[in-house]
Amino acid sequence: MTKPDLRGFDDWYLIEDFGARLFGIGEPKYHQINWNYLVAGKKRALLFDTGPGLRDISPVVASLTDRPVTALLSHLHYDHTGNFHRFADTALADLPILRACERDGLLHAPDEMFLPSDENMTWVPHAIRQWWPIGHRIDLGERELEIIATPGHSPESISLFEGESGILLAADFLYLGNLYGHRPGASLPDYLASAEDLIERLPIDTLILGAHGEAGADEAPKLSRHDLLDMKAALTAIRDGKMPPSGEKPDRYEINDHLALLAGPKSSGIWR
Repeated sequence: MTKPDLRGFDDWYLIEDFGARLFGIGEPKYHQINWNYLVAGKKRALLFDTGPGLRDISPVVASLTDRPVTALLSHLHYDHTGNFHRFADTALADLPILRACERDGLLHAPDEMFLPSDENMTWVPHAIRQWWPIGHRIDLGERELEIIATPGHSPESISLFEGESGILLAADFLYLGNLYGHRPGASLPDYLASAEDLIERLPIDTLILGAHGEAGADEAPKLSRHDLLDMKAALTAIRDGKMPPSGEKPDRYEINDHLALLAGPKSSGIWR
């Protein structure tokens, strides 16, 4: 396997160039090791998630593209939304749960969706310029990204799929390490339904890029459709009572050698 094309930006960010104007923007010094993704077309560019906001991500984006940039959030958790207010053109999935957060023309993320107490974060109210429905194809100019609903980690979670390149930007639905299925709004039944939907629609050779990397691995988290199949198998076994948790709290279920799922009493939902 060829080494990834990596370069640093200041003393905080790490850029992985996937070619064809797709960039991962990593934060390896942040304990959650966030990865945000910039996709540039002929006319416009899209930034998918903005990191926790401990550093300003906008200079990194400006160094990578001269196209007008729209910032789109995968969900409202603080570690993905910290720099959202720094972008004039903003977008969200047009979902009732997100529309309900809008007051007086500004988005106000409720604590149960933003989770500010984890790291004493503060939400900055910001206008949403574009509301895109599930299934919408974001036209960047000679390339398109499709918005796919992938609830499980949170009810409003979305992923982006580029059919031409066969790349899924999965955000917090799928990444390396422990998947958080135990936080407020998480749902194992939703995780399973989303996994089944993705397995049906994704080509066998799809590259899946997640939103959190592993400690010591200075490259974006890369997964495959096989990981989705393993996730589906594990969730089905959990549902059917055939996979006991590890006994840790929160409950921990091994999916494969590089994936595990954390779950809490509420996230099993109708299965209980």
